[in-house]
Amino acid sequence: MKQHADLVRNLESRFRHISQLLYDTSVDPKLADAEVAAMLDEHVRFTDPWQQASGRAKYRLGIAGFHAMFQFVLDITQVSVQLTPDGLGGRAIVDGVMKLRPLGRLFMYPLRTILVYDFLLIDGEGPEPKVLIQAHEEMWSIADMIAALPVTGWFYRRAFRPAFSRGFLVASWLSARARGMLPETR
Repeated sequence: MKQHADLVRNLESRFRHISQLLYDTSVDPKLADAEVAAMLDEHVRFTDPWQQASGRAKYRLGIAGFHAMFQFVLDITQVSVQLTPDGLGGRAIVDGVMKLRPLGRLFMYPLRTILVYDFLLIDGEGPEPKVLIQAHEEMWSIADMIAALPVTGWFYRRAFRPAFSRGFLVASWLSARARGMLPETR
């Protein structure tokens, strides 16, 4: 059981490192590619809210392009790894805030981000198994994107969301009342 816990802690550390390589533009993209490319399945699948692509070559091109187009850093809040019951693979979840800087130091755009990596474990040359990433999903909220915009975000946070909430609660009250399901008030 201790070996299992040690392996999980080791994998959490490795996926924290992988995520920092991929999501910090102060890291040389050639270094990120060199370290991450060795861990990619030939048919690795990348998905985010805007795109989906498969294949090692496309993933590596995405690393280079992402680092070339934007300035950003990922502040990691937590990392969790769960192994499959057979211990031959698993899933890593990295939770944090991607801080995009589209205009350099002039403007920082925070985006809550959850990264999910599906992986296999393969016997490596050393004492630790080699990680083979089969899928990498990047999740972030479209609502967060809108809320972080300078003018539109203010309207969205201060007017749209409160008004929509009131409308939803009125509709909830009417629906619950019509069906005799209103919660008791004290």
